[in-house]
Amino acid sequence: MPDDEDRAALRRELLARRAALPGRAELDAALDAALRRALQRLRPASIGAYCATRGEYDPLPLLDALQRERRDLLLALPLVDPPTRRMRFAAWRAGDALREGPYGIAEPARTDTVLVPELLLLPCVGFADIGLRLGYGGGYYDRYLAGRSEVFTIGLAFEACRVDHLRAEPHDQLLDLVLTECAAYGLHAGTA
Repeated sequence: MPDDEDRAALRRELLARRAALPGRAELDAALDAALRRALQRLRPASIGAYCATRGEYDPLPLLDALQRERRDLLLALPLVDPPTRRMRFAAWRAGDALREGPYGIAEPARTDTVLVPELLLLPCVGFADIGLRLGYGGGYYDRYLAGRSEVFTIGLAFEACRVDHLRAEPHDQLLDLVLTECAAYGLHAGTA
């Protein structure tokens, strides 16, 4: 994609494609299974996740189940600060209060326990096989991950949102792994 306008058009196309996906319950269940396998293999001590919006796959029910199985597993959700265009993660457990954050996305109401998750789950509007993620264009995740190479990243998307040609921008951070309902992509795809 040569410019921001083309990326915005691609974003709109992929969001429409995601909204029209048939059989979402089955697709979500298959993505649940793929993510569970990956997390059981990696066994992170802490996971940063997100509150799903705009038809994204929702990882929180699975993470709640995993946390009930592994009481020591720490979960965190993002807090964004639009004036600084920065993001941080606050500890969270299923049942903890959420509030509407900037951009209408839920975030933890309690913000006093900040942590840097060992593994980070990222929603993808679209992605390329190499682990290049197309998000909503705000750059929050890219800024958060800059200089944090120790954080293992897993993008979550639907196969219908895979794109063949996506040019990396200078600020883009490649994901270690991208999981869909039927495949794994990225630098660590062979281990998923």
